[in-house]
Order: sequence, then C-alpha cells, then structure tokens
Amino acid sequence: MPPPWPRERYVPGGGPGEVALIALSPVRLPDPLPVSRGRHGMPDEGEGMASVALVARDRAEDPAWFAEHVLARFAELIAQDLGPEAAAASLAAEHAYVIEARLDDPDDLGHVQAAWALAKCICEEGAAVVIDVHAARAHLGADVAALAPERELDIMNEVTLFFEELGEQEIAAWSMGLRKFGRPDLVLVGVLPDAAPEAALLLRDLAGALADGERIEPGDAVKTSAGLELIAERFAPERWPQVAIDGDALLLRPAAAG
Repeated sequence: MPPPWPRERYVPGGGPGEVALIALSPVRLPDPLPVSRGRHGMPDEGEGMASVALVARDRAEDPAWFAEHVLARFAELIAQDLGPEAAAASLAAEHAYVIEARLDDPDDLGHVQAAWALAKCICEEGAAVVIDVHAARAHLGADVAALAPERELDIMNEVTLFFEELGEQEIAAWSMGLRKFGRPDLVLVGVLPDAAPEAALLLRDLAGALADGERIEPGDAVKTSAGLELIAERFAPERWPQVAIDGDALLLRPAAAG
C-alpha cells in the first residue's frame, strides 16, 4: 500500500489541485470497480483518496454529452496523440468514466495518485483510452493499465509541453497540467527556434519544482541554468492567441525586457 506522493518543497498558499481524467470504454465496467491499494497504487492515507469522484456516462442514455464533451473536444487530440486506430475506438466507445479530484492547497499529491490508481483499475477492466483533460493528452488504456502501482511521480506523465510559431524567427513554449498541483502553468515567448530544447528543459525543471510544492508568484525572479534571470508576470492570453492555455498561467520574460 503506497504512501501518498510527497511534496518535499511544499510552500502553502497555492490554489486547489484539480485532476480530470476521462476513460473511454467499449464495454460497461463492473460496479463497484475492484480497486485495490496494492494492485492499483491507491494511497493508503491522507485526503487524496477521499477527494476522487467517479461518474459513469453511457452514450445511449446521453448522446448529447458524448458529442459535446468527448467527440467535439477530444477527437482530434486522440488522433494526434494515439493515431487513427485509437481515435476510431474512442469514437465508437459506448461508455465514459469521468474521474475528478479537487483538493484545496494540497500538501501531498495523493489526489493525483488516487485518480491514476482508479484509471489503472478502469483500464484493466477494459477502457481503451484515457484523456488527461488538464494536460491535454491522451493515453492508451493498455499503457495506463501497465502503470506500476508502486511508482513515483513522473512529472512528464502529468504535464505536457507545447510549442507554437509566433513568427518566422520565434516560437512560444508552454506547459499544461500544473493545475493538478494547484500551480499556474508557465509560458515562454520569443524563444528562438534553435533554443527550443533549452526551453523544454527549463519548463520541465520548473514544472517538477512546482509539482514538488514550490511556488512562483508574479514579480518573482527565476534563474536559468545558463544564468539568465526571468521575471514572472500574469499571462495575458489575448496578447498571444497562439498559446492555448486552460486556466491560470505565468509568463516568464527576461528581466532586461521588463
């Protein structure tokens, strides 16, 4: 029975940690589900397990919900992430299992861990695809079913990094998924194309620190491994419509740029 994933650098005062997963299945799953602490990695203490809720949706009973909340929102994402076969399976799914967790200013990550434990159980029982809503990513059900119950947090399983051209000589880079940890996502703009790998490493490292409990607030300075100082400010999505952010975000700009 694993303990809750810790936050070794936890600083109080963050926002709520929110998880939203949608598992799509061609078959109706057992009720109740055979969730096991040892087999699926459900944490054995803390508020994480209690914060998780599961709602089953049947296409035959609510086709409008499927059309709006699955097909319209995620069909393209599933096809891009998993290919046409998985996309076809998702389009044909008759059942959706919505896993949600919300915990105010969590001092551990048991809510994230518990949500994935429930998803692992659902996928072992037959779900074909899992959509991680806040990270904007789709996973094959077989991959989720194969997750080790005793694993540690893998930040790159929880957060997705995106890149988009802003012009011929610059790109934007941003994270999605830090909402799970009660932290804002991070945005870089004006990145030179050749510097994209360095931007990805910076976002990965900062995402790991925030998941571990650190906080970045507007006005804070962040130093890169190359010694560059970045200043955090609230991200204004109307200025960079190419950046598709869901929820709060911080823009990190070179200090010299004000």
